[in-house]
Amino acid sequence: MNSIKSSPLPSEAKYLKVGIIDIHGHLRGITLRSYEANAAFSRGVGFDGSSIPGFVEIHRSDMVAKPNSSALISLPWEDNCTWLALSYVFYPDGKPFEGDPRGLLKSYLEKLREAYGVVVNVGCEPEFFFVRKASPPVPMDAGRYCDLPPFDEGELLKREIIEILESIGFKFDKSHHEVAIGQHEVDFSHSDGLRTADNLVIFKSAVKAIAKKHGLIATFMPKPFWGINGSGCHVHLSLTDVKTGRNLFAEKGEGLSETAKYFIGGLLEHARGMSLVVAPLVNSYKRLLPGYEAPVYVAWGYANRSTLVRVPVYYLGYEKAMRVEYRHPDPSMNPYLGILAVIAAGMDGIENKIDPGEPYQGNIYHASEEELERHGIKVLPGSLEEAIEAFKKDKVIWRALGDHVANKLVELKTKEWQSYIESEGSWAETRTKITQWEYEHYLEFA
Repeated sequence: MNSIKSSPLPSEAKYLKVGIIDIHGHLRGITLRSYEANAAFSRGVGFDGSSIPGFVEIHRSDMVAKPNSSALISLPWEDNCTWLALSYVFYPDGKPFEGDPRGLLKSYLEKLREAYGVVVNVGCEPEFFFVRKASPPVPMDAGRYCDLPPFDEGELLKREIIEILESIGFKFDKSHHEVAIGQHEVDFSHSDGLRTADNLVIFKSAVKAIAKKHGLIATFMPKPFWGINGSGCHVHLSLTDVKTGRNLFAEKGEGLSETAKYFIGGLLEHARGMSLVVAPLVNSYKRLLPGYEAPVYVAWGYANRSTLVRVPVYYLGYEKAMRVEYRHPDPSMNPYLGILAVIAAGMDGIENKIDPGEPYQGNIYHASEEELERHGIKVLPGSLEEAIEAFKKDKVIWRALGDHVANKLVELKTKEWQSYIESEGSWAETRTKITQWEYEHYLEFA
């Protein structure tokens, strides 16, 4: 799916935004007049790397963003004359910057293709809320799962988002009202890992901008309201053999292949270690609770939405649709680092033939402690602090991200945790409510 147009800057463009992805997955940028575009594409654009979270220190702050022409899109939600080109980041001597999330994912996927002859197909299911501005904010409607208008008051807004993004090349699978009031899901078509990460960044930017024009806030905060479902960003994955085009997760007559099962084994093995990457906020751990369709227990199953890994069985016998769904991530994750971590975990499972065990039957939320212990089922970290410690112990995920990003993540997330505790008090006392600190830090910025 070619969701991002590959073309030089067109004649009608007046402005070019050179997009830079920071360690949190936030889109930052430098705006140029169109007549500077050729120079930008040929030699890049200088910027202060010390002012971008997770980049470099002030004493070596000069960096270069080189826009990528294959990630060039118009921004119709802004105007008809501005284009965005996502970039890769380099040091002044031309060396790729090891802290560039987009460059890291690109490099990792290229190595997989060379070493194993595979392409990783990735799809994401971002959930979000439309909320009305208030203190505290309130959901925009009282709709329920798959409600239609008049109960789904966001239907026309979702259509506007879909049609605007289709005009720049996106294709969509489906959209619907989600379980919680004010909560929605819009799913764009799967692609290779890098393009899917690009699409998620652009999708979030567009959704927020279009909602703002309607006087609303579109929030990708994982748990904006206590007592109702939070927002996930489930990641669907499969491997395609480059030479044959065959889905390596499908086995004729068997359904799920041995390769896929080993991949699941890796996901389960590294679930705790990659929690910091795929659920990166203090608020993420208020979503990860039993009873709200969010995963807590490290297990897998067929069609089982209570487990961490689900194997969809909508289309049994259709090999191209065979995939695994990792339900741990939320939409606040950096999609480049999150997708990289998930793939690295799964590939470690394949390389080391990690057995995922038998699929779990039934609702795992109802399992007793004795049953969980008997099956050897672990629990995801219960706080950002716990996730930081689990991440530091997981050598596979740490190595996949590299020392620079891993160290910066620990540093920044430790400060974030300490800021929350200093402001709101102990985790035990505040876990069951959404605080003003969270709204200030996450409602619009997640």
